[in-house]
Amino acid sequence: MEFTNIMKKLNEFVSPSANEKQLLCCVKEMISPYIPEEDIKFDTLGNLIAVMGKGCGKKVMISAHADTIGVIAHNIDEKGFVKVSALGGLNPKTLSGRQIRFTNGVNGLMNFEEGILEIGKAYVDIGAKNRDEAIKILPLGTAGSVVGEVFEMGADEDKRIVSPFLDDRIAVAIQIEAIKKLSEEKTELKNEIYFVFSVQEELGIRGARTAAYGIDPDYGIAIDVTGTGDTPKNDALNMKLGEGAAIKIKDQSVVCHKDMVDFLVDTAEKYGIKYQYDILPYGGTDAGAIHTTKCGVYSGGISIATRYIHTPTESASINDCKNCVELICASIKEGFTFGN
Repeated sequence: MEFTNIMKKLNEFVSPSANEKQLLCCVKEMISPYIPEEDIKFDTLGNLIAVMGKGCGKKVMISAHADTIGVIAHNIDEKGFVKVSALGGLNPKTLSGRQIRFTNGVNGLMNFEEGILEIGKAYVDIGAKNRDEAIKILPLGTAGSVVGEVFEMGADEDKRIVSPFLDDRIAVAIQIEAIKKLSEEKTELKNEIYFVFSVQEELGIRGARTAAYGIDPDYGIAIDVTGTGDTPKNDALNMKLGEGAAIKIKDQSVVCHKDMVDFLVDTAEKYGIKYQYDILPYGGTDAGAIHTTKCGVYSGGISIATRYIHTPTESASINDCKNCVELICASIKEGFTFGN
């Protein structure tokens, strides 16, 4: 499972919320050897939806969001400095002096007026001499995000992957690997599986909401990162790196259906997949939109314990990522049949 290589490929693209198309075209190419072209589509909002097992039982929606936090240029002063506002939950403390790349390829450096680390005081230096020159280079309304390196660290038996935007590109990579595994192993499907690579999650779970409405699934699972309690600066959380796929019980957007939690736990234990519980007192995932769709959806989550979320150096265990792939595929193999 080549999570690091996939992340390097995905990080070639700048995909802050509402700017995911180029990245998702790349994802479409990566999954096209395993799913027929007619079963892969973009919907109106921009979600990429790939279907496996058409006509096989009840519908299952598995979703990972493709957007990242970022900035959008909203003004340029007379000296050519670009004022930006946030797309999603930025942490200004992690952005001072960082390289920003905009969707049109323009690079810049993020800094703050008078050293005040507030997004309202943020500006990006794109090397322009004045406003006229800057606006030719960077039209107002152009979005951007931090640029950072992908690398591995730690002992061979528990390698850690470090990258900006593990939230949620690592889940995109996990879904790609799950699709590949299901196809190569010719898994007999008992459900119609909709793999959704959703958009605009960081702006309020928008893509998953419209995708779920269109799909009308019976079951839903969000694949996303979750916080950890295993560093000196972290909150006292249960989740830890290296302790396996994190089966979500709740976050601020959802209390997962007990039947779904029990199904995922039983499947993990049956197949010997390492797991832990994800109980997060804040935040949310695509499950927060899926579970209230129409008359309700049996919903849950499979999470990746991740340190330093919403910074340019997020960190996760590669073994945990592998366990997430195994749990997704084992659950699909078992089949989603519980409930009404």
